[in-house]
Amino acid sequence: MKRTILLVAFLALPSAFAADMPKPDMYVIEEEVIKPGAMAAYEAAGKDFMAAFAQTKLSSPALMWNAYVTDDLHYLYVFPIANFAALDSSQAEWGKVKTAMGADRWSSLERRASDPLVSYNKFVTMRRMDLSYVPANPRLKPEESPFVRLDFYYLVPGKDAEAEAIAKDYVALFKQKNISEPFTIYMSVLGNDLPLLVAAIPGKSAADVAAAEDRVNAALGTDVQSLQARAMAITRRFDRRAATYRPDLSHMVAPAAPK
Repeated sequence: MKRTILLVAFLALPSAFAADMPKPDMYVIEEEVIKPGAMAAYEAAGKDFMAAFAQTKLSSPALMWNAYVTDDLHYLYVFPIANFAALDSSQAEWGKVKTAMGADRWSSLERRASDPLVSYNKFVTMRRMDLSYVPANPRLKPEESPFVRLDFYYLVPGKDAEAEAIAKDYVALFKQKNISEPFTIYMSVLGNDLPLLVAAIPGKSAADVAAAEDRVNAALGTDVQSLQARAMAITRRFDRRAATYRPDLSHMVAPAAPK
């Protein structure tokens, strides 16, 4: 499939890993955008790939990924990596998969998955737990949060340090008010249109996240308004996407969900 050749490794936004697998802070993400009428064909190819992949019985950290789909048909494939060197070593692992599947079967699945594509993008991101908030008593368990809202802050060049300071102030304010809603911050380190900061906010659904945000804003009051203004002052473009975890298109040892 295209993603395993072009990328070989991918944002779960937060994810669960096998017990013997280190929890990396870096991820390679591929974003595949498909034609509006091609979802059924695209997903059928993906599920057939999953079945063929399972038959190979191959497994390694390089062959673990989480899949998300946004409400505007962007498919996000998120592979954890230990470091940049893992991008090269993963090529060999996927070579084993291709060999085990057989060249003809691999090529057929790759063609079926590629035909529906409009575009793809790839980037490397780093999870910044020092800029993220993990509540002492979260409202939801990770497995209760299959949905994630992604807020993309395309920063003004040179404002990375200021963005980090604002994120830390958010964390301090959330701790002070004992907020039960988490957020995770990612900083892209390789890709197009940098610098980019992404805030991942999990929940049960889009409505659940929106309702939780209303409660948080009410609890934080005017203190959060100044932080929001500071964040937008150093943002040259802001995008928001809603994504849902797709276990049927993922290959992780344990179910993954945004934290």
